[in-house]
Amino acid sequence: MSAFQPGELVLLTSQKGKTWLVRAGAGSFSSHLGTVDLQNVVGREEGEFLETTQGAKVFLFRPSLGDYIHKLKRRTQVIYPKDIGAFLVYGDIRPGDVVLESGVGSGALTLALLRAVGPTGRVVSVEIRPEFAELARKNIEIFFGKSPDNHSLVVADVTASPLALQADRVVLDLPEPWNAVGAVSACLRTGGLLVSLSPQVGQVQMVCQELKRHGYANVTTFELLKRTWKIDPRRARPEDRMIGHTGFITVAKKIARTSEEVPTIRDPEAPLPS
Repeated sequence: MSAFQPGELVLLTSQKGKTWLVRAGAGSFSSHLGTVDLQNVVGREEGEFLETTQGAKVFLFRPSLGDYIHKLKRRTQVIYPKDIGAFLVYGDIRPGDVVLESGVGSGALTLALLRAVGPTGRVVSVEIRPEFAELARKNIEIFFGKSPDNHSLVVADVTASPLALQADRVVLDLPEPWNAVGAVSACLRTGGLLVSLSPQVGQVQMVCQELKRHGYANVTTFELLKRTWKIDPRRARPEDRMIGHTGFITVAKKIARTSEEVPTIRDPEAPLPS
């Protein structure tokens, strides 16, 4: 990677792992460890360090997407990186895909979708709350340095606003996603995947009911738990706290409508039937 440029995002990291998101060249930054001149970041390489006025070392890194998600301004709880990864993999979101997203929040998932589809793909985000849409727009512009050319942010109710769009994938992060299934299905191509996140199992039941009613196959629901471990030469044990339940992820494939029963496709990761 090249040296840090003026205005570039930098993740200052203390020797004990405390982090701060700053911009190279943007004045000075002060913390309990002392003060550093951010002009001294410009021209340095990632992994180098600065000394504060109190003699502490702070290392310079480019923030990963996960780093930025945990630092971005928000009005609601963001989708955790562990769940975002599942959206990308189980939703099979690829370069060149057209993705319809509804429920933008602070833009965390949108950032990952834009990187996944690449410059040849497109993400259309629909958010009913103007203040959420504006915050997401700012967070996206800060991360990419500009408003991405392949991103459209629409302030509307996805259940009431017809969209002239054919999407390869649909992702939902809504309080009542079952109400959106019919509307977004009109935009999703046959063979496309729909991925939805809901915190409560009652919501999942209603989503799955609507998906099956609209002719989706392979409707699968799961949750992901993340537990980190302490590792040193003398011991290895799990941390006392973990990221447990954050939401249920439901994935479904749209198929051609038929009068016959929707086929059941076995989840390749599920236990074999006895």
